[in-house]
Amino acid sequence: MIIDIHAHTSSKTLWGLHTPTADLATIEKLMDKHDVSLVVLMATYFPFKKSGTSNARLAELIQGNPRFKMFGSLDCSEGENLDEGLSDLRARAQTGSLAGIKLYPGYQDFHPALPRVHGVYRLAEEFGLPVMFHTGELHHCCPRKERQEGHFRCGYPSCQIDKLGDLARPRNMAIVTACFPEVKFVFSHLGNPYFEEMRQVMSTCPNVYTDISGQFLSGTAEDTPEEHVLLKHEIEAFLALPNGADRVMFGTDFPIQSYEDTIALVGSLDCSIETETKILRKNAAKLLGLDS
Repeated sequence: MIIDIHAHTSSKTLWGLHTPTADLATIEKLMDKHDVSLVVLMATYFPFKKSGTSNARLAELIQGNPRFKMFGSLDCSEGENLDEGLSDLRARAQTGSLAGIKLYPGYQDFHPALPRVHGVYRLAEEFGLPVMFHTGELHHCCPRKERQEGHFRCGYPSCQIDKLGDLARPRNMAIVTACFPEVKFVFSHLGNPYFEEMRQVMSTCPNVYTDISGQFLSGTAEDTPEEHVLLKHEIEAFLALPNGADRVMFGTDFPIQSYEDTIALVGSLDCSIETETKILRKNAAKLLGLDS
């Protein structure tokens, strides 16, 4: 049985992806097909995209369904929104409805090590919750043609995501891991494209995990055999790190990456059955405090 540590849901019709739908019914059908026992869904907060799935909305969607857990999120801007977001996360943590917290540096304009964000890490430490960062490449809100013509949905005169990409690099997140050694951090997406930088962080930070989600858009021009081979070698380099095999987890970033592609990627690795089982389930179960 597989645990998907990183996925998203949407009630909208999707365009340019391998699936036109990502509602819970679609995900559950795929879970049945691919022997997935648990999917961890991410709440989102994307101010530049003017979109997201709130904690309240995601909690409502999965209420009473044991096949899903959620990572909550919040607005990390300075001010009332941050205070309200922390209060909301605390209330959900107290009821046991949170499996973790997801933060989006780069998609939001904040450095992960800012003192104001430390309240998030202290809350995670108090309730034993992992903290996940979006790590690596940022994806634009607007199609390339709109950006080239100077039309930006966020209303700014230029693309903010282009300016904030450095905030999502692994080296900027590593600063907080030593300050909060009891918190387990997930630097998602293998830090792609900063693989080596990500491995350096994991070599020195034993409380940092990663997942293999969102490496490419399944079913598009970037989903090529050559890309799969490259990723196979990159993942094997992560597994070769000290305790690396205990800190790499299965994740899809669904609907970005398909279950078929992600399972095939794991199956292509030159590793033992024991390590494969850790990637598919055991590492995530340990992170979430579940029986493995």
